[in-house]
Amino acid sequence: MEITSRTKISKLIEFNADVIDVIASINSNFKKLKNPVLRKLLAARVTIENASKIGGVSIEEFLKKLEPLGFTYQIDKEENSQLINEDMNENFEIKNETIVDLDVRPDLAQGNDPFGKIMAAVAILKEGQILKITNTFEPFPIINVLKQKGFISRVENPSNSLYYIYFKKVSIDTSSQKDEMAYSESLKGNFDEVYESFGNHTVEMDVRDLEMPQPMVQILEKLKDIPEGNCLFVHHKKVPQFLLPQLKERGYVYLTKEIDEDNVKMLIYKDKR
Repeated sequence: MEITSRTKISKLIEFNADVIDVIASINSNFKKLKNPVLRKLLAARVTIENASKIGGVSIEEFLKKLEPLGFTYQIDKEENSQLINEDMNENFEIKNETIVDLDVRPDLAQGNDPFGKIMAAVAILKEGQILKITNTFEPFPIINVLKQKGFISRVENPSNSLYYIYFKKVSIDTSSQKDEMAYSESLKGNFDEVYESFGNHTVEMDVRDLEMPQPMVQILEKLKDIPEGNCLFVHHKKVPQFLLPQLKERGYVYLTKEIDEDNVKMLIYKDKR
């Protein structure tokens, strides 16, 4: 299999499961890959480039470890000259009164994906506030996602298994929201027709009375329990912009129907296209 620095760890594992032991031998942080739940969480979002930084090795060294397992690669000058411990810190002031704390270590310990909780916290972050995530490793996928949403990050590593990642909004990025709405509008089917087509295979929930960020958290949790071929019908107060890209990433189709100012209906179901 031919790979590059952008190849996801999940693709490596699909090709050869022995990759798990090889990568785990590079750095103790990668032992999490031996846990099936955490492997599903991390492997699909971490690239070889990200893993090299986490493991403190060069991309070339990381790739060479994979050679005996049947992987081939070519390293260009940009990859070969990449700094291992690249300084991702940004120069922004951190004040205690502006910090919103979110410790995701309990979620990881229980094998739960904290991604939805993080994005929900970002959605209600007020102007001037800084989100502080406490983690056991440097979450490059989250850093990259929030960077695209206009956030800068600062990483502190006081001990081997303790990381503080600070996020501060520096610009407003509406392009991703427009893309998600365009995606939704491009889907075929009338809202009422799609709703009727599911018949009794519809699960209903109302999140209008929940405080932020609970609507997003509860919807993502509910989707885990919905049987294949069923649809989630959500009563919401507004179109949840931060939820939309998470639905798309998980392979869901969503349709919205605005009833009035504080009443939006959503249909969420698996995209089988």
